[in-house]
Amino acid sequence: MKYRNELKFILNSQTVEIVKQRIMPVMRRDSNSDGVYTVNNLYLDDYYDTFLNDKQVGSFSRNKYRVRFYNNNLSFIRFENKRKDGEYSYKRSVVLTENEYNSIKNCDFSFADGSNEPVLKDVATINRTRRLRPAAAFSYKREAFVYDPCDVRLTFDSSLRTDAFIPEPYSGLPHVMGILLEVKYRDFLPSVISDMIQGLPMTRTEFSKYCYIREREMRH
Repeated sequence: MKYRNELKFILNSQTVEIVKQRIMPVMRRDSNSDGVYTVNNLYLDDYYDTFLNDKQVGSFSRNKYRVRFYNNNLSFIRFENKRKDGEYSYKRSVVLTENEYNSIKNCDFSFADGSNEPVLKDVATINRTRRLRPAAAFSYKREAFVYDPCDVRLTFDSSLRTDAFIPEPYSGLPHVMGILLEVKYRDFLPSVISDMIQGLPMTRTEFSKYCYIREREMRH
């Protein structure tokens, strides 16, 4: 299982355009929807809000479990486990059917019992001991660029909003955030990419969309 590095920055719209102008000659748009698409998410947490709390206190090792699909299209759905150790992360995933997705929304994880898929085996164990549930449903717009020689990916996320995938209190009014740049790479970030994003007005961040949604719902 190979780890990757992830760096996050908050940018304004003017800086985003500068970055795009710089990277376009060397990076290609992601092939999905010409590089711009909607990411739909349903995040899970357990009875104790373990995954939320681990992020809030900055635990060195932490997990996320989520269902993800794109452009509001349920023809291809993935269940993902993203584990992070410090600044390094890796992701495991398995394809779900729409019926399995609907079962998750209804807190029914029985389809995972007896599965040979490692991610679903983990889910079954966690659910037996700590009771998993849908905790946050949201979507955002993503524009993605890829640098193939070194497996580097730059994504610009904006227009974060909650979605009514699950009942109240987890659905709500639209949320607004700045534009989030994520720089993802394996072994090293080549200078041809790092030089293009240096010296610009951007703020390094540990921003978590999941935490933002949950914390906002708790305040309201």
